[in-house]
Amino acid sequence: MRVTPRQLLTENIHSSALLASLELGLRQTVYPLGFPMELETNSDEVIAAAREGWGDFAPAFDEPPIRLCLGVTDSDASLLTIKSVFAAREHVASLYADADNFVLCDFRQGFAFGRVTRGVSVDHPLLRYRFLMPAAHMLAEQKALAPLHGALVVKNDVGVMLCGESMAGKSTLAYACARAGWSYVSDDGTFLVRSRSDRYAVGDFSNIRLRQDAIQLFPELSDRLAVVRPNGKIALEIRTRELPISVLPGHSIDHVVFLDRGDSLSPSIRPYPGERALEEWKQYAAFGTQEVREEQLHSQRRLLNAGMWMMHYSRLDDAIATLDRLVQAGR
Repeated sequence: MRVTPRQLLTENIHSSALLASLELGLRQTVYPLGFPMELETNSDEVIAAAREGWGDFAPAFDEPPIRLCLGVTDSDASLLTIKSVFAAREHVASLYADADNFVLCDFRQGFAFGRVTRGVSVDHPLLRYRFLMPAAHMLAEQKALAPLHGALVVKNDVGVMLCGESMAGKSTLAYACARAGWSYVSDDGTFLVRSRSDRYAVGDFSNIRLRQDAIQLFPELSDRLAVVRPNGKIALEIRTRELPISVLPGHSIDHVVFLDRGDSLSPSIRPYPGERALEEWKQYAAFGTQEVREEQLHSQRRLLNAGMWMMHYSRLDDAIATLDRLVQAGR
């Protein structure tokens, strides 16, 4: 039997499945990474999760707002998958967890829409980690930012970005620096602002994520309970407002320090090849239109004017002392 396109459309697609007729009567403007975003939904849970995640951020960009429309269905089912599948081509991207939980993004319009079940919406950390944050950050990145994988801390008006592979100790050292009087900007994701000619970057200053063994290094965290994060990893996830540390929403990157931590390494610091760093950073400008990716790579190249270093260390105190000397030596 021959099936026409119209039959397929009629039999398999209806307006509710497309979210075209779903009333999204709730509105909230939030500022992920300081970027304005208009959130539209039919669920108080989505609004609450967004406020919890971005309530500490103030407006920082004079840009047209991005938009995220997220509908919530009546199903109490949670996710069927451990992680989402991400796909992108030119100005379109999708975040797909399962047939009931997904987000689609149009970077050119600065617009995203999707749906999740009620069972997902009530789990605010899961909702933020799998849907709200990826969608918001991708839209903001494509509009105005260049993402990097690194922590950012500041002392004496000098910003130091800590880079390295997973388990290199970026978050632990960033928190150790904050305890020692530095200001904290980010523990993992740092974003250069493309419209600026300097090396100014922003990050999620409102949270810090540490491995479970951090309580052995920092006694004040001994009463904190580790949680299973939405990515399956066990960690401490703490609001920085609950800690006696100073935070900043952003700062210039004056030094880039790649970390090499080992059990018996003596503390030392030496120059790091800038071109090698650029090759590593290319992976973070991997989607979107060619024009946007070129702008992101151009922003990353500005970091070659910063100090580029490799630091070997084993003890946190030695690492902080080495970074203090680097800052004291000037820009």
